[in-house]
Amino acid sequence: MKSEELHAILQKGILAPSADNLQPWKFKLAQDHVDLFLDPQRVKNFCDEGLFAPYLSAGALIENIRVASSYTGYWPSPSYFPLKSDPLFVASIFFSPITQKGHAHYAVLEKRNTNRRFYDASRKVDRSIFTKLDKIVESEKGFKLHWFRKNEPSYKKLSRLVGAADQLRFESERLHEEFVQILRLNQSDAQKTSDGLDVKTLEAGPGAPLLFHLLSSWKRLSFLNLFGMSRLFNCYAQLQMWSAQAAGLIVAPSHEPIHYVQGGEVMQKMWHEATVEGLSVQPMEALPIFIDNLNLTEGRDFTASQRARLERLKSEFLSLVGINEQNGLILLFRIGYSRQPSARSLRRPLEEFVL
Repeated sequence: MKSEELHAILQKGILAPSADNLQPWKFKLAQDHVDLFLDPQRVKNFCDEGLFAPYLSAGALIENIRVASSYTGYWPSPSYFPLKSDPLFVASIFFSPITQKGHAHYAVLEKRNTNRRFYDASRKVDRSIFTKLDKIVESEKGFKLHWFRKNEPSYKKLSRLVGAADQLRFESERLHEEFVQILRLNQSDAQKTSDGLDVKTLEAGPGAPLLFHLLSSWKRLSFLNLFGMSRLFNCYAQLQMWSAQAAGLIVAPSHEPIHYVQGGEVMQKMWHEATVEGLSVQPMEALPIFIDNLNLTEGRDFTASQRARLERLKSEFLSLVGINEQNGLILLFRIGYSRQPSARSLRRPLEEFVL
């Protein structure tokens, strides 16, 4: 493989999603393969506990590489966790030439995005699309895609749980501190770092920069929460859910690291296909991340009353889905039709990822 081909493939790879758009990947280039690592400096946040979310993003990146290299004329063969003593060493990816170039998802690599707009509540999604997305996820042994459709009683319960989790996000000091660190309140800051969350991508309207600047002080937010500010985020999340046509949850057979990497691959494949169908997707990941964090740390970043609330949310959620604590929670998302987002998350230059 020529170096320019490899660079073009990796450039498509880093279009993968990551928690808070922190892009926690590193590459080491060899003559016949690429080693993929997690960047230890970018996996230190609340959502990175257990490395579950970073492994998901690494899997999504591997799927992007699979699409781009197939289009270029190579088939990638990942060797997962080649050095068992190093959990940050995710995979060595070897490339073999193939005679038939092309991939059905190549055209949507740059179109796939997180769309936080309100969706078209009146436009239905054909059941054949749900079936197609089911087959993609379940093509990986042990993985399951659970659907919640808006006309079902379970959807109302799920929306309430999603809203409660978003409320809790704005009542935690650590989560507030990290949110302020990754939020880019203007275009200059977004372009300077090319990571984090551009405030435009939050789709919170023209007053969003002023609102989030106001809420950047923990003391100020804590005071406003006494008058219901965090409850407004609860309501907003539920309204987002009710504008969608359905919600989905991808579940893995276990919490093993390999299942999160593979989960990231099937997540990205499903997301690509949804994009082909013209659908919008938004991860609603606060609740799964909170549940994972609770299991791993016993909720050390929450107060006693917040832990009790989270335990109730966890119990209701697992009961609603019909799964147990052994299952890995890969992606909770809403899906529907909408206009394109106001802005897209940026990516850092490729050379910053190469060791």
